[in-house]
Amino acid sequence: MTTRFSSCFLLLGLILSLGCTTQSNEPLRISVSGTVSLNDSPLDQGIIYFKTVSKGSVDALDIVDGKFSGEVEPGERRIEISAFRPAQGGTPGMDPGEENYIPAKYNTKSTLTANVAEGQANEFNFDVSSK
Repeated sequence: MTTRFSSCFLLLGLILSLGCTTQSNEPLRISVSGTVSLNDSPLDQGIIYFKTVSKGSVDALDIVDGKFSGEVEPGERRIEISAFRPAQGGTPGMDPGEENYIPAKYNTKSTLTANVAEGQANEFNFDVSSK
C-alpha cells in the first residue's frame, strides 16, 4: 500500500508540475516607433497597421500628431496607413458614416514595408500624399 500511495503522490506531483510550466503561445513583440506625414505635415490622427499577410498577423498602432509607437511582431511587415473622417454626401438626416481619406496605395493596395528586427532601433518614417 505504501508503494501505491507513493506512486500516486509522484504522479500527482508530475501532473501539477506540467501544468505550471511557463510556456507562452504569445509571439515575440518588438518595440517600434516613427512618424507619418500627409502632404508634408504630421498626420493628426490615424492608424498604422503592421501586417504579415501570409500568417494573417496584424498589429495596429494609433497615430497621434504624426507619431506612433508600440510593440509588434518581428519580420518583414506590410505597412498600411488609414485615417478617417465623416463621409461626404449621404442621405439627409442620416449618419453618413466615415471614409478613409488616405489613398488606397497606402492601405488596401500598399507596397510600403518595414523590416522589424530584434536588437535594432526599429524607427520608421512614412511620408504619404493625398494625390
